[in-house]
Amino acid sequence: MSFSASSQNVRLDGTYLIADCQDDDGNWQESSIDLNAILGNFEGQFDSNGANFADSADFFELSDTTLVARLSNLDGEYADASIDLDSVVTNNNGRLEKAQ
Repeated sequence: MSFSASSQNVRLDGTYLIADCQDDDGNWQESSIDLNAILGNFEGQFDSNGANFADSADFFELSDTTLVARLSNLDGEYADASIDLDSVVTNNNGRLEKAQ
């Protein structure tokens, strides 16, 4: 299940996605996941099989459930990039985790 369907107060603190996530019993728990550990940069676009995207980002921010950034390619040029975090993050019983 996408994390946003069962989360509220979603925010970004550095590279950490933080949200209040509902568990299976309906309780809310704060949880976080380091997006830098689960997202990389491949030629100026987010790579959900990589890591350390922030090392090559000019900037990044959260817009609703979309992470937007300017990522450099191999030539050092920056390109606009975005990824819907619902495609890479899930809420597993009140904990944010990388989606399988």
